[in-house]
Amino acid sequence: MLKVLFVCTGNTCRSPMAEALFNNDPTRDRLPFKVTASSAGISALEGEKASPQARRLLSREGIEALEHHSARAVRREIVDDSDIILVMTGDHLKRLLDLYPHLGDKTFTLKEFASLNRENNDIGDPLGNDIEKYREVLEEIKACIKKVTAKLLAGSDNEGWGNNEDCSG
Repeated sequence: MLKVLFVCTGNTCRSPMAEALFNNDPTRDRLPFKVTASSAGISALEGEKASPQARRLLSREGIEALEHHSARAVRREIVDDSDIILVMTGDHLKRLLDLYPHLGDKTFTLKEFASLNRENNDIGDPLGNDIEKYREVLEEIKACIKKVTAKLLAGSDNEGWGNNEDCSG
């Protein structure tokens, strides 16, 4: 089984939304191998609930996964157990690799892995903003998730996903 880990700051907005969207993407069912996603936060307070805005927006998408979400902090056993780690910003990438340098071959920004490199590879934090900012971030993450699942589908197996190749495909 391929294990994908999404990482943000507090594990209450972006990474849980990415986890829920990924785990509810119907494209996953067409993959020739099993894959699952989880999430964690670099500065998470263990046990925090997902933000009300994230829960509300995903509920509108028919996804109730965040109703029982409980934030968890990044720990060595979590990252070591993951095959692909997708972070929300370049700062998350730097901080994670400072803590765990051995993760370099399997850790990417979500946009980088999805080949959505634009002006920058960051997905902004909606925390403290209105529902429209959350909606923008959700749409950005959805676009990335579609690209990630398409990339996984284009590959015939899960070997070598963390080899820093160009993500197009």
